[in-house]
Amino acid sequence: MSTDFSHAARTPQDQEFTYYAIGMVAGAVPGIIVGFLVAAFAGHVAMWLSVFGGVGIIIGLVVASLLFRRRRAAARREETSAPGAAAPNAESPDADDAASQTSLPRC
Repeated sequence: MSTDFSHAARTPQDQEFTYYAIGMVAGAVPGIIVGFLVAAFAGHVAMWLSVFGGVGIIIGLVVASLLFRRRRAAARREETSAPGAAAPNAESPDADDAASQTSLPRC
């Protein structure tokens, strides 16, 4: 097993997983705190921690998913509208060849 951790996760799937993990923790912590507060008055600590912790995790996952999709879409828009992006020139004889080539969309 390689122990070189100098390269951070760079694939979209790794980045998405990172967003989900952070979202789960960010949702679970407030959920657990709310669970403790409710349990202080209503009793049944394990039940309230489970309920509010689970709701917090779900909310965190949903928010993380929305943030990841929004940032990925913004990065794609920025990538296509970058000032250094090469646009096919209509006067170039190779413009038809470049336009006729298709590429698969990136995930």
